[in-house]
Amino acid sequence: MKIKIAILALAFATVLGVGCKKTTTTTTTTPSLGGLWMSAQPQFVQYGEEQEFRIYIDDIYVSDNTDPGKMGVYWQVSGYARDTTTRDVDKSNPAYYFTPEDPGTYTVTATLYALNGNYYSATSSVTFQAIDPDTAMDGIEGTTEDIYFDEYEIEMYTAHIGKHTWMAQNLFTLEPVGRSYQDSDVVADLFGQYYSWEEAQDICPDGWRLPTAAEFDEDLGNISGELMGKVRFLDVEMWPYWPDVVITNETLFNAIPVGYMDLATSSQARGYKEYAAWWTSDDVAEGDESLGVFRYIYCEEPYVKKGKGSKESLALNVRCVKE
Repeated sequence: MKIKIAILALAFATVLGVGCKKTTTTTTTTPSLGGLWMSAQPQFVQYGEEQEFRIYIDDIYVSDNTDPGKMGVYWQVSGYARDTTTRDVDKSNPAYYFTPEDPGTYTVTATLYALNGNYYSATSSVTFQAIDPDTAMDGIEGTTEDIYFDEYEIEMYTAHIGKHTWMAQNLFTLEPVGRSYQDSDVVADLFGQYYSWEEAQDICPDGWRLPTAAEFDEDLGNISGELMGKVRFLDVEMWPYWPDVVITNETLFNAIPVGYMDLATSSQARGYKEYAAWWTSDDVAEGDESLGVFRYIYCEEPYVKKGKGSKESLALNVRCVKE
């Protein structure tokens, strides 16, 4: 009996020894693709208009420096409508076209992948809003008037304020001078456009001119809330609430906070929903430099503020007065 027990114990120990034997596993890391980027897209576009998208692969890299071989690309819009456009982007990299049929927010994503399936894919996306410019903004007050340029005319809101008739919305032009908010031409007539001081001196249409700083101060005063419009864009108040600022738009000036541009660093607008700023015809010497004079509103401050800046690189909105 003791002999049988010993034999069983020995057998059990042998099984345990075999079960505890260490095994060696090999871990592999799947290399990934990177460096994919997509063409820039305006933040706002006209709904119903076809949009073009392209990817650029000149900067594509592989994490382990191997050659991924042929690569393909497919496109998705807001997570659906997958569309494989090419199986070899080195030979054929066609543009992708998409038409937003309804107003709303859209995200277009391109995915680059290796045909051999041995690599993680790379993606690049752009998000934009398709809008109906006829209904996107409300709250502008005043009367409309036909404004005549040399070769065309536009319709704008105007208001008699102080001693002058003022444009009651930011100037926009149909010639290649002004810059649209975030490259979105569809909102040019809603937000107005941005001009350098030098451009602003000659941009007003026939029968209108740029106001002086004194005219701005005398006609419009210095209470920011009396100039700020109760304007909504895409159903959202443009001016954020601050307890020290009471928005009445008493003057019917309809100021909206679409910011400014620093052309020395970028053509993109800064200070959206924070600043509204306009050039005057004045300039001032500061050292060896001549600076343009402007007036501006900051969303938190109850008073209109005075400023001066580069005549070439600072781009602001423009309000003209009738001659």
